[in-house]
Amino acid sequence: MRRLTGLRPAFLAGVVLLWTLFTFLPALQNDFVNWDDFRMFLDNEDHRGPWEGRFWAAWTSHRIGEYMPVTWMTYAIDRALWQDQAPGYHFTSLLLHAFTAMAVFALARRLLRIALGPGPGGESAGLWGGAMIAALTFAVHPLRTEPVAWASARGTVVGGLLLVLAVLVYVDGCEQKRATGRIPLAWLLGSLALFAGSLLARATGLVLPLVLVVLDVYPLRRLGGAKGWLGPGERPVWIDKLWFGALGALTVPMAYLARGDQLGDFWRSTYDPGIAITWGFYSLAFYPWKLVLPGDLSPVYKMPDADDWMLGPVLLGLGVVALITAGVISVRKRWPAIPTAWLAYLILIAPLSGILPYGRLRGVADRYTYVACIGFAIVAGGTATLAWRAFLTGRLRRSRVVVLGTAILLVLLTWSVLTWYQTQVWRNGITLWGWAILVTPDSPVIQNNLGWALARAGELGQAEAYLRRATDTWPNNPVVLRTLGRILAAQGRSEEAVETLLRAVEIAPRWADLRTDLGSVLSDNGATSRAVAHLERAVKLDPKEPRSHAFLGRALANAGRQEEAEQHLRQAAALSHRPWPPVIAPGDGVPPPESALGPPAGGFRP
Repeated sequence: MRRLTGLRPAFLAGVVLLWTLFTFLPALQNDFVNWDDFRMFLDNEDHRGPWEGRFWAAWTSHRIGEYMPVTWMTYAIDRALWQDQAPGYHFTSLLLHAFTAMAVFALARRLLRIALGPGPGGESAGLWGGAMIAALTFAVHPLRTEPVAWASARGTVVGGLLLVLAVLVYVDGCEQKRATGRIPLAWLLGSLALFAGSLLARATGLVLPLVLVVLDVYPLRRLGGAKGWLGPGERPVWIDKLWFGALGALTVPMAYLARGDQLGDFWRSTYDPGIAITWGFYSLAFYPWKLVLPGDLSPVYKMPDADDWMLGPVLLGLGVVALITAGVISVRKRWPAIPTAWLAYLILIAPLSGILPYGRLRGVADRYTYVACIGFAIVAGGTATLAWRAFLTGRLRRSRVVVLGTAILLVLLTWSVLTWYQTQVWRNGITLWGWAILVTPDSPVIQNNLGWALARAGELGQAEAYLRRATDTWPNNPVVLRTLGRILAAQGRSEEAVETLLRAVEIAPRWADLRTDLGSVLSDNGATSRAVAHLERAVKLDPKEPRSHAFLGRALANAGRQEEAEQHLRQAAALSHRPWPPVIAPGDGVPPPESALGPPAGGFRP
């Protein structure tokens, strides 16, 4: 077994890379799902336009309430390579995740070397093996499935990769001039640039400056202990953090500006401090639980709300967090890596816990753990390294090392199998929401989305049944009413569809797409003047939406206003990057463009 210490780092890195790629291989067979994917790609004309248009949109748009130009640039490359083929997008996400695993491998190696020092005989015994275990613990855990298998979660992966690289460069810089306590300017600027890139990919890592302070205490030992906190030698450490803090602070107004014109979060439209506190306590305990027992994963989980505060789970979560914290404090001197990992987790998960009205949070979500739990993975790698060193020095018997190694292998294999199957849950909308409704059966979000996916597959009866259940819970939710109205229209029940869509418009009068749907149904039903009124309003609300112009052009043509109709049809063609003119059916006006309500044959399209 001593020969294992001589394994080359390149071989272990290859194990991490290939294991990660193989674990998520089923993602390459997945399609887009109706969980932002259609709004992000297939229905986003900016994404489907020429390269210069996609580049401009990446840096100027804040679609679905997020400003993430770096992530959009990766999508622009996907569009150039794969067009609308979903497996290509998943392949890119998988590669990026594999690169993140490699970055964690390198970061774990450096942090373990700093924390544990040289091994027996002055060698770095077991450090590369421990780094491999840390990287695999991070990479193949089932909680990684959502950000990798969901195309719209790319920002989490890109932001996570750049964040890990920022920490890696920072740690390397600290080691370059450890004697002086200063980071070389090139390393500092490199880390800041990577941090800025991470924030522009998805701004969930804005609290990195606090994480760096924790690392400065242990294992870097630049603050606290014999070093002190505020002496002349520590001032450069704090000055460095000011630069990181300034970058992180810029993301707060950026996030609020990006979501300023959104219709509201799918889960909640107002901020309630009481609910926010319960969300915070529940979230902090939820993720460690799923880290240990990663079963029943879902894109949507039940969360406390005004009707059900879930006091039992919330109080249990509070107790779990308090118990873990007490245990961490008790071992802080003997095993300082444990409080470091716990503090890093608390800091990284805090902006995503719901305590603050930040971003587009829907409660707990698997993807929020992407970087928050890396510290735990590195602790696992450090534990394996210490066990190996104890064996080399004769303090641990071979049999116990074999048992420990077998246990680690079995855990990683079990996680890999669970991840393999969980990745297939994201195959399409029906498989995703069909699984999710088993985990959270009373969620109107899941009922709405499953109904949408079934309707798109032509199962309109089943789809309507799920939407009726969703409206029982959310009778005044415009998203649910819009989906139900679409399904009714696809079944030819125009009067019911108009009634349902009118209710939705009364609730959300400034939602342009909703008025477009209503106008299209009214037009098909012969109510041309009413259709024109709603479609003209939709065009005013969102003049860049090609569907609104196309349907308005059709309605105006049917009303005999051919010149105005042609103007809007030309505008629709320009916005959708399609050639003009469209085909005009003699005696029947302009055929309807593809829409949420489906082509004239009666299908159902997103």
